[in-house]
Amino acid sequence: MKLTSEMWKGRCYMRLSLGEDDAGRDILSFLRAELGLSSAKIRSVKFDPEGILLDGKRVTVRERVKAGQCLRILQSDSSNRELRLLPTEMPLDILYEDKNFLFVNKPSGVVCHPSQGHFADSLANGVQAYWNRRDPESRVHLVGRLDKETSGIVSIAKNGVAARQLSEQRREGRLKKTYFALVRGCPQPLCGEIALPMEYVRDPEREGMFVMKAADASRGKAAVTHYRVFESFGGVSLCRVRIDTGRTHQIRFHMASFGHPLLGDRLYGTADDASDGKNEHRALCSGIKRTALHAGRLEFAHPFSGEELVLNAGLPEDMLTVCRELHPRGELPVLL
Repeated sequence: MKLTSEMWKGRCYMRLSLGEDDAGRDILSFLRAELGLSSAKIRSVKFDPEGILLDGKRVTVRERVKAGQCLRILQSDSSNRELRLLPTEMPLDILYEDKNFLFVNKPSGVVCHPSQGHFADSLANGVQAYWNRRDPESRVHLVGRLDKETSGIVSIAKNGVAARQLSEQRREGRLKKTYFALVRGCPQPLCGEIALPMEYVRDPEREGMFVMKAADASRGKAAVTHYRVFESFGGVSLCRVRIDTGRTHQIRFHMASFGHPLLGDRLYGTADDASDGKNEHRALCSGIKRTALHAGRLEFAHPFSGEELVLNAGLPEDMLTVCRELHPRGELPVLL
């Protein structure tokens, strides 16, 4: 079986070219075992007149296939239009787009999906407006997300099948996201791993807020963060960070627990400050008004073409400004 994605008669399909080993299987087994489709998605394609096509003809999920046949499964989610987001026009910094995916460089201050107080100004609302103009068959499927203050690359699939394919890579660690952080001080050693279980608890000092704290392995969730110091200057370090687990606030919490909180982090950034270091920390943070964290690089294999893709989003201006102001020669770091 060979799996690809294609546009056919103006709609996006998953195309399976069937081989000798596939002969005799019913289509339902491909939908569940090979494509991992949910029951809701299977119902959706079953009732679309062009949802399941074998050699261009509509068939049921009980149809058994033969070697050499072509099976097409509709990828678009046009049957779920009632679930569409409220479209809101906003500028999008698009890094890559094809018929299945969109990758954008999200600015700080924008939430990824609608939430309390942000029902119409999230990134998802902006993407919906963009697709209403260009690709009305598509729906917004966020594959992972970034906090409001974190800038950088966000992955968005245009249909449920593509989202599942990319999510599987993410779960298996084949989709690799690299973050860049400005932290206070210089971590030692310069390259290392932080493995500290975490748990989400109510913050006793902030009403209605929840924060992460360290936990023993029996109670908390495992969390592993890898860091590497690019360069240290003016009391801060620019670090490259990768995570094996995607816990809430993981990078912020781990770096703060290690004694090197991120600049601008008002939640974890002052808890471990020595009294004589608070003024220094405030001065370092004066040039940045949010947590200094940026998702700047994404590496993955395209689920349908197999092409190895590397997407880069350079440091945003606020983080660059801190680097310029604190570096003794006013130099900007080269991210590798």
